[in-house]
Amino acid sequence: MTGLLTGFLGALPDLRAEEQDLIASDDLVVMRLVVTATHKGDLLGIPATGRNVQWDAIDIYRVTDDGKISEEWAADDMATFASQLGAISLPWAS
Repeated sequence: MTGLLTGFLGALPDLRAEEQDLIASDDLVVMRLVVTATHKGDLLGIPATGRNVQWDAIDIYRVTDDGKISEEWAADDMATFASQLGAISLPWAS
């Protein structure tokens, strides 16, 4: 996990995640984010492009009674990310 995060932060040094929604129920917290960054380094086999990218992300956390995160699930729209960098072509994006 550390290697993955280090790779992302190295390739997207100005990465910014802006919270859009925060929902809590029982021991779960859900956060919807819009992530923006500039692609300045090799990432996931995609050479640096210098392009600005933006994608949606959803994180879900299970929180213990003492306020600590015990589990996390993350879903990022990597298809949109890769499409903006020209790595793939999405049929619905023109």
